[in-house]
Amino acid sequence: MHYFVTSRIDRLTSAIELAEIKRLRLFDKLQTPAKIVTRLFDPNQETIWQELGISGRVINLQDYFQRLSANQTGAVELIRQMFSANKLKQQGLKGFKDQKLRLEVQLQGKLINYVTYFDRWGFTDRRDFYYRNQISYSEFYDDGGKLITKTYYNNNGQGILTYHYRGGPDNQPVLTLIQLFYHACWLQFDQEDQLMAYFLDCLAKNDSAAVFYSDREDYAIRPFKLMRKPAKRYVIFHSIFTENAKANGKLFPFTEEVFQLGEKLNGIICSTQQEKKDIKARNKDVPCYAIPVSYLPNELVEQKTNFAKRIPGQIIAVARLTSVKRLDTLIEAVALIHKKLEFVDLKIYGYDDSWNNYEESTKLHKLVEQRKASSYIHFCGYQADLTTVYQTADLEVLTSDYEGFSMAILEALGHGCPVVSYDINYGPNEMVQDHLNGRILPAGDFGKLYRTMFDLLSHREKLKFYSQNAPQSMHRYQEDQVQKVWEGLIVKAETKIQV
Repeated sequence: MHYFVTSRIDRLTSAIELAEIKRLRLFDKLQTPAKIVTRLFDPNQETIWQELGISGRVINLQDYFQRLSANQTGAVELIRQMFSANKLKQQGLKGFKDQKLRLEVQLQGKLINYVTYFDRWGFTDRRDFYYRNQISYSEFYDDGGKLITKTYYNNNGQGILTYHYRGGPDNQPVLTLIQLFYHACWLQFDQEDQLMAYFLDCLAKNDSAAVFYSDREDYAIRPFKLMRKPAKRYVIFHSIFTENAKANGKLFPFTEEVFQLGEKLNGIICSTQQEKKDIKARNKDVPCYAIPVSYLPNELVEQKTNFAKRIPGQIIAVARLTSVKRLDTLIEAVALIHKKLEFVDLKIYGYDDSWNNYEESTKLHKLVEQRKASSYIHFCGYQADLTTVYQTADLEVLTSDYEGFSMAILEALGHGCPVVSYDINYGPNEMVQDHLNGRILPAGDFGKLYRTMFDLLSHREKLKFYSQNAPQSMHRYQEDQVQKVWEGLIVKAETKIQV
């Protein structure tokens, strides 16, 4: 079995997890068994997996040890039992004792989401979280509302996994101890990385042909190092590997740890030939492979585009609202162009980045207000399926400081949407062919960005030419081509380890 290791898969499914899901389907076509492994638990994960079509294809750490099954008792009856067992007077979803609130139920649809218990003084004592109407875990708090312990239960309601917390800087809880009851024995871990390593070892113990791929270094690299079972391990870089995106730049801390894994690592996988070259120049000991993190359906690459469906002047940007995407640059350029071409419209698709309390999102919204551009610059939020957007836009623009591999460029060109991008590390210049399917511009050159966009939007015959060439120019990224590259690596990965 091949295991793709990540943090979690939530409703705002990121590009990394979407790439994992596409990889699952590609491995299916290669008749190679594969699953996604998640380290963090999400109470809504089963519903999310079903919506994404990967139910039964994900193994979660906590769920693996819990072995929970769905509770067949309905939420209404479960709530009645709670109030009855605690001898509480029920008022809707609240339970009272001596006229004091002691229990409150929160529903999500027809299922119980969580139940909060209050002590006789009104302090929150604990909160029970439910998974498929079965109690999954409880959080216990002190009288200041700070987390003390988190306990996960098995199918019999017995605590089998407990995280212990103590006060830290700024009174924030710090994880100090983890206890796991497994195979009739209590195990103790000081850090989550140790528990994760044990979990991966459990998978490897039950699967002598296990191959692991880290899709998020911060959740898998240290566990890879701590593993004791002889399993193949690969790291997939989804972004740059140095802090300034330059080949000779300072390595990210986790990149340094990757390079130090030595024989614990069987290979590094990146998305572009240039990044492969740069990585090999910095680390000659570990094999490096260039495999695109995503691909296009064969039929999409082979189809003819219908330029008549495109909306004149419709610009799109597909990027989360974070400073590295430099969306302020694009907004400024569009605001200037709109003064001369009033039909121009910009739609930004991507979720708000919560970093620094949504500082960048707030800044971008204010910038649009300052330019009085809210009628033609729109924040459209995260959308799972952008097919229609790519099929009807005139132009997709990327102004990032750096990229690991831009799935937005891949999807846009696959659907015949021309792209204008800064020439940055990594990826754009391997997909965008200048003057054939779009334009590659000097990184950070605002004047060039403005003039190029203005020229293209003023002369749509150029956009039509780029649009017609775009799908066929992506031949190397179509499914069967990427599949061949993966097939070659899988043969190496499945070569038996000499113990």
